[in-house]
Amino acid sequence: MTKKAASVFVQTLKNHGVDRFFCVPGESYLSVMDELLHSPGIDVVTCRHEGGAGFMAVADAKCTGKAGVAFVSRGPGATNASISVHSAHQGGIPMVLFIGQINRISTGKMHLQEMDFIKTFSDMAKHVEQINTPSEIANVTARAFHIAESGIPGPVVIAIPTDVLETKVEIADAKQIKINPPLAFPSKVKEVSNELNSAKRPVIVVGGQIHVSDKARKLVQTVAEKYNLPVLCTYEHQDIFSHDHKHYAGELGLRPPEPIRQNALEADLVLVVGHRFNGVPNMAYKFPSPKQKFIHVLPDPNSIGKVFRTDLSIVADGENFLEQLSIIDGNKISSDKDEWVKLCHKRYLENDATKPPRNANDGLDFAHLIDGLGKLAPEDAIITNDAGNFTSWMHHRFPFKSSMKLIGSEIGAMGMGIPAGVAAALRYPNRQVFSIVGDGGALMTGSELATAVAQKAKIRVIVANNQHYGTIRYHQEVHFPTRNHYATNLVNPDFAKYGESFGLKCFTINEVEEVIPTIQEAMEVDGSSLIEFKMSLELNTSTTTISQLQIK
Repeated sequence: MTKKAASVFVQTLKNHGVDRFFCVPGESYLSVMDELLHSPGIDVVTCRHEGGAGFMAVADAKCTGKAGVAFVSRGPGATNASISVHSAHQGGIPMVLFIGQINRISTGKMHLQEMDFIKTFSDMAKHVEQINTPSEIANVTARAFHIAESGIPGPVVIAIPTDVLETKVEIADAKQIKINPPLAFPSKVKEVSNELNSAKRPVIVVGGQIHVSDKARKLVQTVAEKYNLPVLCTYEHQDIFSHDHKHYAGELGLRPPEPIRQNALEADLVLVVGHRFNGVPNMAYKFPSPKQKFIHVLPDPNSIGKVFRTDLSIVADGENFLEQLSIIDGNKISSDKDEWVKLCHKRYLENDATKPPRNANDGLDFAHLIDGLGKLAPEDAIITNDAGNFTSWMHHRFPFKSSMKLIGSEIGAMGMGIPAGVAAALRYPNRQVFSIVGDGGALMTGSELATAVAQKAKIRVIVANNQHYGTIRYHQEVHFPTRNHYATNLVNPDFAKYGESFGLKCFTINEVEEVIPTIQEAMEVDGSSLIEFKMSLELNTSTTTISQLQIK
């Protein structure tokens, strides 16, 4: 029996558990859209920008642990979506981006919107491939999901020419390729156990590869209690471990407060589980230092030792490693580490970023909003965030519990907050979803509020409005002090009216007394809601001010 390759493609998606994909429709893959019309089972979320569609796919993957799927058209559509591929690559997020390509007969002729996607995406994806033979469509699609979800997850980009999709073929759809994550050797786990017991000031650092699994989160707590370990979370993953737990030691994010740096740098043994330890958490390659013993657990041998020399490397799935470590017999909680654990948690509780809100003449301290949200957010709340200095308050003082979920971009990509909120609300319609964004990021992907309304996705958008690209203004003051800076000041709309134009119920916070009742009212809205928070520019981060930076 012959059928269109597009039909084989859609069935292969279903075989891999795909129940939703995000797209901006394009003429290059109309045959796929037509197949979906006649073959229900996959929820098609129509977005307003390909960057938004890609961000939603990344966020969906962070919710489910399975590859998020986006489909965009050739040329401009693909390049618009590239930011999400870059985010997924650096964050280790499983994602498959399908791109409708020009007809094969037009290839190499500078056809309208023609691109070589292999050249474009090869440095930011685990795998890039173009399907040029219709008979390959099932197997290549299956392989894409296998690559995206195995080892350290990441993005895969598949381009499919229009005429390939429309060709009739006599092939079967492809079943899912089972992934068996690497298991830790018991002897190696025992070695780690012995090292933890003999260390005087050990820490465990946990990252994104165990972010999705509830079981892994519980195992982190079990291991921390069993071996008396302070727990440090990597950037955008502080939801892995409850902050009110006595073993929580802080987040290794951008510019961590000095007490949190001390918790990291004073350790004599560093156990990192589920993170490549590239980028932000290593504090500009100062952590771990050569004086610290370093044990690294990752499912990919090519990533271990790539950034730092290790004293002990274990190629294994993080959850499996933690499970084995938690059940080793003969270990008692070492009381000689009690003071170290207490000190680390005390430093987290008493660092400058957790002190009472400050006063300013040009707006409110964003600490008021985060403190209010911390009091009111339910224990299963989902928080999505954009990039910017405003997130420093959330990272340093919001009281996350391991039952919550944080979804942000590990590369600091502006524009993720609102699309991520839409994807999370679709995946968890009965949970409160808060999307915390700056004024700059809100205007990059604010059009996806239309998607939220169209999909009946309930999100609570909080816009931190200081009328500036605040992070860049921070760097201007650091690197070029005493200047009359330009280009970072913004002329913004009235965000409450902006949100209302999409059909959201909107609020504005100008005074401290308005914080709690406004958040409460926004949470009760039957639909999406938006809060504009009039934020101070002077209070540029949770610990610094513009005036302090100018003095320096």
